[in-house]
Amino acid sequence: MELLCRLLEVSRSGYYEWLQRKPSLRKLHDQALKRRLLALHVKYPALGLDSLYHLIRKELSCSRKRIHRLMNELGISSVRKRAYKTTTNSKHSHPIAPNFLMHKFSFDAPNKAWVGDITYIPTDEGWLYLATVKDLCTKQIVGYAFSDRIDTNLTLAALDAAVRRRYAAPGLIFHSDPT
Repeated sequence: MELLCRLLEVSRSGYYEWLQRKPSLRKLHDQALKRRLLALHVKYPALGLDSLYHLIRKELSCSRKRIHRLMNELGISSVRKRAYKTTTNSKHSHPIAPNFLMHKFSFDAPNKAWVGDITYIPTDEGWLYLATVKDLCTKQIVGYAFSDRIDTNLTLAALDAAVRRRYAAPGLIFHSDPT
């Protein structure tokens, strides 16, 4: 022990005092914060730094930087699972329509070519589907529709909204993936 104390340049009495010393108030507070962080992370694994900080701050005094440091020490980070939803049915018996766009995505006049797409939005009540119609000249959304079902009626409702808002000239090209 004497050799070790000499190498570390500490007195033997100082070493033994350090062994008997109780944890500091800061260390005790950090331990309480760590316990609360772990409990919240187990209950809400998707919460990140700011959300955890605002929850803990109400119970225990702390700074955002301190919570960040403790989260790093514990290896805690937000666990988010990306939602995946199949939206296209490629196994159907419908005839495939010809592609009139031929990869031409820029037009010189509005209302000559529109494209449609569907996206899905997770809500507390389930999925909400959004169909949009975009003009390839102006790059603006000219029609849209929402539904709780992803079907042909959703695309048709968005196309109908676009036709009502804009003048659809004869020869208008509309391209949308089948649903």
